[in-house]
Order: sequence, then structure tokens, then C-alpha cells
Amino acid sequence: MPIDGLISGLNTSQIIDQLMSAERAPVDLMSMQRDKANAAIDAYKSVEAKMATVLSASSALDKASTWQLRTATVSDPNAATISASSGATLGTLSFSVDRLAATHGVVTSTVSGSATDVIAPGGSITMTIGATPHTISVGTGTLTEVANAVNGAGLDVRAAVVNTGAGYRLQLTAAKSGAAAAFTVDSGLNIATAVTSQGIDARIIVGDGAGAYQVTSSTNVFSDLFPGVTITAKTAGSGTVVADVSADSTGLANKIQTLVDAVNGALSEIKTRTAYDPSSKKAASLTGDSAVRRTQQALTRAVTDAVGQSSLGSPGGAGIGIDKNGNVTFDKAAFQTAYAANPAATERMFVQGATTTGSISFVSAGPQATAGARDVIITQAAAQAASVGMVGTMPVTTPATVRVMIGTTIAVFTLQPSDTDVSAAAGLQSALDAAGLPIKATAEGGGLKLTSTGYGTATKFDVAWDGTNYSTIAGIDAAGTIGGVTATGAGRQLSVPATNGTLGGLTISLTSDATGAVGTVNYEPGVAQRLTSAATAASNGSSGYLIDAQAGRQSKVDMLTKSMDAYNVRLTAREARLRREFAHLETTLNTLKSQSTALNASLGTVSSISTGTASSSSSGN
Repeated sequence: MPIDGLISGLNTSQIIDQLMSAERAPVDLMSMQRDKANAAIDAYKSVEAKMATVLSASSALDKASTWQLRTATVSDPNAATISASSGATLGTLSFSVDRLAATHGVVTSTVSGSATDVIAPGGSITMTIGATPHTISVGTGTLTEVANAVNGAGLDVRAAVVNTGAGYRLQLTAAKSGAAAAFTVDSGLNIATAVTSQGIDARIIVGDGAGAYQVTSSTNVFSDLFPGVTITAKTAGSGTVVADVSADSTGLANKIQTLVDAVNGALSEIKTRTAYDPSSKKAASLTGDSAVRRTQQALTRAVTDAVGQSSLGSPGGAGIGIDKNGNVTFDKAAFQTAYAANPAATERMFVQGATTTGSISFVSAGPQATAGARDVIITQAAAQAASVGMVGTMPVTTPATVRVMIGTTIAVFTLQPSDTDVSAAAGLQSALDAAGLPIKATAEGGGLKLTSTGYGTATKFDVAWDGTNYSTIAGIDAAGTIGGVTATGAGRQLSVPATNGTLGGLTISLTSDATGAVGTVNYEPGVAQRLTSAATAASNGSSGYLIDAQAGRQSKVDMLTKSMDAYNVRLTAREARLRREFAHLETTLNTLKSQSTALNASLGTVSSISTGTASSSSSGN
């Protein structure tokens, strides 16, 4: 309820607003601080998003497997086409398309007057597909019933009743092309059949000299003619076709350009978020921030530091550079020249890798692994799963069965009294091979020995030397340290846990059963791997330093919000109290004014009475 100037004439609301404004100054200051913290959080997220783009682009180039791009061409695309998967064998092949694959077809020779005419009165027909006969029940044997029965038999033959205009025929067609899908109708039909098209395999002739040879395919597609390469025949009799598979330097250059663009995007975002305008003396939300400065330095060092394990030396040798404005540049032509001259050195400039000494080899490393040489100490050598049995029982007096099992797959071999340890080992090996079990059988000490082909606990198997009672046999994983850090063994491999801050994910493979100091691994990441590590360190899930910086600002926001809420509660109470006090003041003044008026009225009455009395007294005299 307005009380302004009710009695006092004061602008009470204005006075209270001014008092509250002065008391609200700390809240306003906290609000400004909170806005700055929120702006910093938004800026961190923007930089983090750019680093995610860097990570995506660098991950496409940081391992040797990602450098297996291939380009495949043929001299005559009308005769054949070609495709090559990543890692396909490089090389050139000359061939000619001799013939294309065809699908087998058969039709009844006699035209029937109606689709309900009976053509299989015996109620069944026999068809041979490849070398396998199939008997099919066809009901009463009408054209329609025969066609439906063939289609419902689950065979690779399709049937249709065809209206020729002059009558009906039964058309049978193989579902697949090639010679193996060809079929015959052997019995059951009361009318003859004729072949409409003979199922044959496609055939190409590789080479044209004395050593030329044929390759066939049930389709026109020749998969893995050499590893990773697929050729599709299009036209027969077109002459010699030259197929070439080579490394795709253009595709690699495009990936590097994508990576460079991503790095420049991140650097540009950092520059924007840390800018300072001297004319307006206004700083951006992350000006002077140590976290983004660390990110900027990591990106710059990743593309400028030398890679000693590449003979190119510096990234400049592969076309990577920095201009005067701090932007990353990429010379595609220089890269392709370097790659053509030395593919291995150019690849090594970008990927993770290491040199090793002793009986170890480098496998891989995680994004947290840092460059440097580390000693490898083996405390437990890896071992294969091995078991010896039948010692002292050979030759057996009666047939004896040995069972070997991995999972649910079982190999069974029965020894005969005529078997020696050598012949029994050969027979058991045949059984193991037939079951696809990765175990080697040998003669040992007058008995038999089973040894897993791999190393470690994962290579376990179960064996029942008596044919009934199984025992589980397992290998041993290697144990030891890399650079003083306890590593996890898996067979002959040792890996530092991925969470380790300096060696995370570093993995080596042992090439001997030696223990003690077995060698060193000198890890050195290339440009792409260094960028992967930089992006991971900045924004890796919940542990990246940009994430930590955001969390710090968010904690400040939460604290300020809590303080502001508490302060606002006090301010609300303070304002209410002021309004009550000013209202009380006006009420008090009103009371005093009323009392003053009444007093003045009383005084006026008293004065009048006094004056009247005085006049009366004067008249009497």
C-alpha cells in the first residue's frame, strides 16, 4: 500500500529503493562474477568441441593401420571394374575376361492348354542340383501345384507358370548363377524339358604367356583375386585388362588436410576466447587462462616438434608448417612427393611408433603415453598350455579314446593297439585339425603331449586322457614392468594400464621366454598421435584439464548462486522492515499531527474562554 508523503511529504519509496540499491551492491558484484564464470564455461565448451574435432581427425591417421588406403584402377572399365579394401596388396595384374557367369534355366518342352493341366501324375518330381538329388511332393501334379511345390521346397530353384499366349509352360530358374547351381529334372514329369540357359561360371585368364592360368567364379565377382582386391567382370572378349592397386596418397593428403583444418579451427577458437582489446580495454572470457594456453601450446608443439624416428626429421618434410600468424599450413604437393619417395618415413612422421632392443617388439600405445625410452623387466615368462598323457600305456592293449575340448568343440581320437606314440600323435593331430582346435600334438616320453599354439591363460583347453574325466589345462601370462610401472600380461603381451599418466596403454610383445631385463622400448609419437594425445589430455571424459577447468568455474557459479540466494533472502527481509518502519513513522506523524490539531483546538477554546471572562469582569466594574 503506497505510503509516500502521507504525512511527512517524503518520497518514501524512492528513499527505500536507494537504501536497498546500496545494500544490493554485493549481490550485483556476485552476479557479475557469476556471469563471467558462466561465460568462461561456455568458452571452455566451445574450445572442447573444437578439440573433439581434432581428435576425430587425428584418430584417422595416428596408427599404421589407418595409412593403408588404396586406390585401384583398370585399363578398361567396360570390361571389368575393381575395388580394393584398406590394406589390400599392392601390385599390378593383367587378365582378360573369357566369359561371364550364367544362370541355369529349364522349361517344359510341350505347351499345356491350362495352368491346371497335370504334368506330374505320380505326385512327385525328382530334381538334382549340383550332385544332390531332391524329391519334391507336388500334390495332384498340375502346373500350378508343381510350381508352388518347387518354390516351397527351400531349394535354390525358382518356378513359374508362364503364359506364352499359345498355352502354358513351367519355367524353372536357378536362384544363383554358376555351374554349381545348375540342375536337372530327372523324373516325375510326363513331358520333356529343355535347357533355356546353361549355368556356367565366369572365367578370367590371368596373363597371356605360357604361365597363363584360369580363375573361375560362380558370379561375375572375383573376390580376393589377390588379398583385399575384388574384380567384377563386365564384358567377355574385350582383350587384355590391366588392374593396378597402389597406395592412395591423395586420400591420405585429404585426411591430413582435414586434420590441419581441425587444428586451425581449435587455434582460432582459442585466439577468439583469449583475445584482449586494448582500445576498449576489454578482455575475452578466457584471457590469460592457463588451461587454454596449455591447449594452444600442445597443439603447436604437436605440429612443429621433430620426430626423430622418421628420416624426414621434422613435420616440414611432410608438408606441415606454421605461418607468421600461428596458423598450421599444409603443402599437399610436398606431402605427396615425400610419400612417393619414402612412404615408410612419411607414415612414421604421423603415426605412433617405437624402436626396441632385445627380445621385445612394439605393439601400440594409448593417448596418455609420452615419448621416451623405457626398460622392460620380465618377472614371469609366458607359457603355453601343455599336458602330457598316455605315458607308460602305449602301445594300448585295447582301443583307447582321448578327448580334447575347447568350449563346446571336441576333438576325439581313438588309439589302436597297433599305434606307436608317433602314429598316435599324428592321428590325434588330424582330429584336432578337423575340429579346428589350435593345439599341437606330439610324441613325448613314450606318451603324447598337447601344447596350445598360443600363450597365456586364454589358451586353456580341457583334456580327458582316459576319454571320460576332463582336466583343465591353462597357460601362463607374462608378468613384469615397463619403465618401472607394473604391466598387465596377456600371453606374451604386456600392457601398462590405460589410466597411467605417462605410459597409459603402452603395449609390447615378447619374442622369447627370457626373464629379467629383456630390452627397451623407445616410444615416440608422430604428429597425428601427438594431436590425439593433446586432444585426449584436454577433454578426456571426466579427467581432461579443460573439463577440470569447467568444473572449477561451475563450482564458483554454484557457490555464488548459493550466496546470492541467501543474501537476497536477507535483502527481502530488510526491505520489508524498512517499509514497516517508514509506515510506522507516517502513522506516528499522523497521530502527532492529530494530537497537535486537537491541542491547538483546545488551546483556542481555552483562549476564547479566557478572553470572554476578562470582558465580563470589566463590564461589571
